Amino acid sequence: MQQPQLIARDIYKSFRMGARRIEVLRGISMDIAHNETVFLSGASGAGKTTLLYTLAGLERPESGTVKFEGRQLYSGRSAAEARLRNKKMGFVFQGYFLLAELTALENVLLPAMIGHCTARAGAEESLAAVGLADRIHHLPAELSGPGVARRPATAYQRWNFAVSRSAPRIAV
Repeated sequence: MQQPQLIARDIYKSFRMGARRIEVLRGISMDIAHNETVFLSGASGAGKTTLLYTLAGLERPESGTVKFEGRQLYSGRSAAEARLRNKKMGFVFQGYFLLAELTALENVLLPAMIGHCTARAGAEESLAAVGLADRIHHLPAELSGPGVARRPATAYQRWNFAVSRSAPRIAV
């Protein structure tokens, strides 16, 4: 039997708001198999984004462990974890985190450039596929509304798939 792609055990995370401590993740344990789709739902502030960030190696839990493809996350080697995220994980953030001074095209190209890969034509095709062909040179502030501003992140995932010939192993 194949090991789960992602294993989380006893994940705890809390935040301080003034004198109050708010427990967001309380002992979360889960296994996610290869090619499994997981849907998270819950009220605003329930911890969905915190859980996703923790499972993806972006936000260190207070306690507990997360393994991705047998590799322990949060082991202290941040450069290696950054490479893992760049090569094997895809992110479309709730806040879309576009760099304000870069165009839509440059924002799509940036993560791949970190991995020493540039293919401008493919990035342009991916932007066209999400309806931004005529806006590739627009800055994020020039993209109207959150749905349109999120499209460069979606375009990056499409383009990353085409360039690497394999989809990210996990998409968050």
